[in-house]
Amino acid sequence: MKIAKNRQELSNCLNSEAAIGFVPTMGALHEGHLSLVKESKDRGLTTVASIFVNPTQFNDPKDFEKYPIDAEADLEKLESVGCDVVFLPPREEIYPAEENKNYIHDFGALETRFEGAFRPGHFKGVGQVVHILFELVKPNVAFFGQKDFQQLQVIKRLVEQEKLPIEIVGMPTIRETDGLAMSSRNRRLTASQRSAAVLLFEALNFAKTNVRIESFDAIRKHASSLFAHSPELELEYFDIIHPENFIPADKFNEEAQFHAVISAYAGEIRLIDNMQLA
Repeated sequence: MKIAKNRQELSNCLNSEAAIGFVPTMGALHEGHLSLVKESKDRGLTTVASIFVNPTQFNDPKDFEKYPIDAEADLEKLESVGCDVVFLPPREEIYPAEENKNYIHDFGALETRFEGAFRPGHFKGVGQVVHILFELVKPNVAFFGQKDFQQLQVIKRLVEQEKLPIEIVGMPTIRETDGLAMSSRNRRLTASQRSAAVLLFEALNFAKTNVRIESFDAIRKHASSLFAHSPELELEYFDIIHPENFIPADKFNEEAQFHAVISAYAGEIRLIDNMQLA
């Protein structure tokens, strides 16, 4: 496994004739990230992963400061699943002072609803760093987890807007045995918070089980009631949406697709999840 810490080293590591699969990450890797690397390898692609904690997508500076970093452990995990190249740049390699190109995009309503509403500027930061990484790595295929479902839609919109010749693959959310979505933030939970965090999955699972037989308002009320008596968790939002535009849905329709999205706080730790319902 090759490690590149600047743009030139990355260029030296890449074979311009090889098909490249790319997995951008912010480190603190878990099985969810590794499943993306494995999928790239299974497709026979030269697989590049990046580890860069992007400051422009954190609307809360405290969240950025507390983001877990363990590069040595991350590199061991990537090597264990056969990653070919790891791009491990410092901030000045991603955002050089002399860079004049504008990487700020307009994702429309996608960046003003749900995650966009509660984290102003977040998706502009995501689009900015992913566009830069795409230009540096030049992948044929890029892999993202569906746990960050709204982010996945933003990335697809970015590729569409910029007419980038990149296939975007959304991979299924990897979960713990009790259903909690794997996340780098989970390691910051106390034992009691970790136990309570399964409520996110329970709310989503109830929605999936009952989407055809309960009204959407009844499902929303049930999700709220799950969190109402929890001393550990505070529900930020739960809704059933149309996945193409993140507009809340009114009622079930066999011809339409629906997604449930959820966010909750365990103390100062923010957890998100989602699930396709139909």
